[in-house]
Amino acid sequence: MTNPTGQTYVGHGQGHLTMSIGELHRLAKHGVMDKVDELVQALDTIAKTLECLEISWAGDAKNEAQQLLDRWSEVSSGIFGTKENPEKGVLARIAGGVQNAAFSYNQSEAIVQTSWNQLAGEFKTILAGGTPASGGDASGNLTPPISEV
Repeated sequence: MTNPTGQTYVGHGQGHLTMSIGELHRLAKHGVMDKVDELVQALDTIAKTLECLEISWAGDAKNEAQQLLDRWSEVSSGIFGTKENPEKGVLARIAGGVQNAAFSYNQSEAIVQTSWNQLAGEFKTILAGGTPASGGDASGNLTPPISEV
């Protein structure tokens, strides 16, 4: 399976899932919800067409048609939400969850990257004969390493 930029999501025979976090966020925020909107419009057109046909039904057929339309409305609003509250649909919640996960993962990665860059800078300072600025008190003295857990 390939994403819109042509990159492979799954490594061949490895089962690894790879994707740009920014792309995942964008797809969750815009791509998925745009497709949901298109699908809702198509299903709404079908439902309105069925409602128009209901006029000619009589007896048991009319009751069954009404039950079908009622169930259709219930299921579609559960999946897609309503026009007034699309965020209540399960697809919008999933897309929002993926969007939040991508954002949180991106924030975590930025923090980890900053930490490693700081550590690398401190190693460079130590190797050059200096005293690192972090990890110690105001005088630059390093705190002792943790030896017990």
